[in-house]
Amino acid sequence: SPLGDEVFFSGGKEWPETKIMHVKKINNQWGKPQVADFCIDCFATEPAFSPDGKYLFFSSSKGEADIKQYSIWRMERIGYGWGNPRKVIDIDDPNVWEFHPSVAKNGSIYFCRWDAKTQKGDIFRSIYSNGVYAIPEKVDLPLGSPDSNSDPFIDPEEKYIITSSKWQNDKGGYEVYISHRQKNGSWMQPINAGEKINTAGDDDSLDISPDGRIAFVYKQGDVYW
Repeated sequence: SPLGDEVFFSGGKEWPETKIMHVKKINNQWGKPQVADFCIDCFATEPAFSPDGKYLFFSSSKGEADIKQYSIWRMERIGYGWGNPRKVIDIDDPNVWEFHPSVAKNGSIYFCRWDAKTQKGDIFRSIYSNGVYAIPEKVDLPLGSPDSNSDPFIDPEEKYIITSSKWQNDKGGYEVYISHRQKNGSWMQPINAGEKINTAGDDDSLDISPDGRIAFVYKQGDVYW
């Protein structure tokens, strides 16, 4: 969390049977991880705070008969707890699922639109205005012709975006790229994050801490920083 006193993370079995775990710091001591209250009756993954800590976003198949039918949900902080979760992004296509929300200061959500038929992802954005999320549109990143794009992290000011991209003939799997935004709103050519981040296997789900100092990356079933 932006205050550094609360952590949500994915745990449990392999997707789609994952749960979101919750840990809170009280009197400068971290408690034990427990399944988050909102996740007891469902499967969910990839939680993300809004930059101001007022909202928590996550991807879930909550309420769906098909547990793979993941969409983007949001909860609002109320006092020291959280309100009821509400679905905010759900593209009207049974073969399309939404993952890995990342939120800018203006409320816009960046996420991965995953096509279950082709097993490929693209980065989409839904602009937030007057309390309403607009119809998601594809983010135009000049990546050439990648096989799949996923797991976006958007800088709170939308100055840069981090993605994981995979090329069809690339034996290294997914690699992390960063693209900076130009004054006219377009995105610059993405730059490979380099050998300190990218390795022989899949490198994805890279996120930045609220203070901008630490990068977290998911790899081999664990989280590294």
